[in-house]
Amino acid sequence: MKKLVLSVILTVTILITAVSCAEAKTGIKLNSKKLTITEGSSKILKLNGTNKKVRFKITSGKKYISIKRKSNTSVKITALKKGSAKVKASLGKKSYTCFVTVKAKASSTIKIKVNGKSFTAKLNGSEASKKLKSMLPMTINMSELNGNEKYHYFDTDFSGIEKTFSTIHAGDLMVFGGDCLVLFYDEIKNSPYEYIKLGSLTSTKGLKSALGNNSVKVEFKK
Repeated sequence: MKKLVLSVILTVTILITAVSCAEAKTGIKLNSKKLTITEGSSKILKLNGTNKKVRFKITSGKKYISIKRKSNTSVKITALKKGSAKVKASLGKKSYTCFVTVKAKASSTIKIKVNGKSFTAKLNGSEASKKLKSMLPMTINMSELNGNEKYHYFDTDFSGIEKTFSTIHAGDLMVFGGDCLVLFYDEIKNSPYEYIKLGSLTSTKGLKSALGNNSVKVEFKK
């Protein structure tokens, strides 16, 4: 009886070892089983160990994240708003799950001064807004456009989610085309253009008159 028990234990041990070795040999696994992403930012989820086309699907939390295929084995996960989600990667009959946590963006403020008038802008904490703040202090010449905005082109790009807005409000601070800073001083409805939003002025009282109708020097500082 003792020999039989030992024989069974040995057999089970061999089977477990064989399965472990087989799994180790394939090396197929996600680059991360847990991801934490800040609103407006993105990270890559990849199934390593294969060149075959992998099926990716958001199984929960679709309102918190979006996914976009980057290759046969990877997708870009973009955080939309605070919450949690799950993404399943399927290869044949095997599936792998990644748990995604979306953190809220940390807000901060900057000062804007034009023609002796000072304003405060509350930034939304996105990577693009952080980049703008890292460039301060600066004084730039902003050109006039359409009777509702001032703009300035930089020699650098701001990364972030570009989208259209049903309403652009006076005081909104945006990036157009990845490298153009735009300060709106009047409201726009249903603009067809896509922008990366950086934040908004806490008050627009006197903004329109301070900016005037022509190009103007605008000072930005922390």
